[in-house]
Amino acid sequence: MPWIIILVLIALGIIFILLELLVVPGTTFIGIIGFISLALGVYQTFIIYGTNWGIFALIGTSIFSIAMLVLSLRSKTWKKAMLSTSIDSKIDHVKKKIHIGDEGISISRLTPMGTARIGNEFIEVSTFGDFLDPAKKIRIVEIKNNKVFVEIIIQE
Repeated sequence: MPWIIILVLIALGIIFILLELLVVPGTTFIGIIGFISLALGVYQTFIIYGTNWGIFALIGTSIFSIAMLVLSLRSKTWKKAMLSTSIDSKIDHVKKKIHIGDEGISISRLTPMGTARIGNEFIEVSTFGDFLDPAKKIRIVEIKNNKVFVEIIIQE
């Protein structure tokens, strides 16, 4: 029965260390628990089964840990989990429907980006750092790289 507990401790240690290295960034609780679990499993092997089995467990655990890390870092492993599609669409239609000087109204709060209605089109617009509340009259002052910059129209 103690050998099952030792195997579970070593397996949990390896799993937690791999999670720490590959999923959870930084040194966190998961990595510390994994290291403690791994060390406790090897230590218990030394205590219960003696030096020969303890050295065997230490070497076996080290080799298995390195092999699992190498297999996890192979590019084919990650290609199966990665999203391989990309978005290559453009919004050139915005340039054709709106022009510099067109006026509209802010729909959402512009902080400094938000939604505005210019004519019958709802588009994403930006200010030059100003925050504007909804329902303010705005004017397009610049269209650069499919980004529309607006300013508030001050009513006199």
